[in-house]
Amino acid sequence: MYSDIACPWCYVGKKRLDSALQQLQKRSPSEPIIVNWHPYIIDRNTAANGENYEDYNFRRWGSDHWTISLRNSSRRDGVEFKNWKTWPNSLHGHRLVHYAGKKFGAVGQSKAKDILFRMVYEDGKNISIVPCVMEAAKELGLTEAEDYLKSDEDIDLILSEDLKAKSSLKISGVPYFIIRNDKKQCRPITLSGAQQSPAFVDAICSLNEL
Repeated sequence: MYSDIACPWCYVGKKRLDSALQQLQKRSPSEPIIVNWHPYIIDRNTAANGENYEDYNFRRWGSDHWTISLRNSSRRDGVEFKNWKTWPNSLHGHRLVHYAGKKFGAVGQSKAKDILFRMVYEDGKNISIVPCVMEAAKELGLTEAEDYLKSDEDIDLILSEDLKAKSSLKISGVPYFIIRNDKKQCRPITLSGAQQSPAFVDAICSLNEL
């Protein structure tokens, strides 16, 4: 999955993907499904310390009216956007997801995403800044991550992965999903946008049936 923490639809998309994975695990508990998370930065021009929610929406779109349909659509997924105060610069958040992956694998990446999404959209936190990202790291049990986050380590890696997604893979929007079956030589299925859970179930099942 390619996604940006500074993307409310990516938050919704993860909820729907997780719901689909839970359904599939109930059907076939012995079939492992691994989700690898890749960084994508929608707006590299976001201020380093993030921007006020209203100010950012006014700068980009003239208002936040576009979020009405987002909020209405996502309620059934348990996404409330109850305290969305900041449009974050997601660089340090992506770094934490990467670091969690190195420590705990794909499960760690997923947990990091969950915490960061919650902090931005439900808790009113600004994950643009290292102290706030460090709160997420501590929640993950990565109390030693402070030196990493205060350094420049992996910044170039995150930026190069973002560039690769946009240039080599031609991804122009997120969330974006590339679904493949490593046991079979078949073409991957790609899905774009915060698809409903049945779309993920159908795509994964179709690859298993080929």
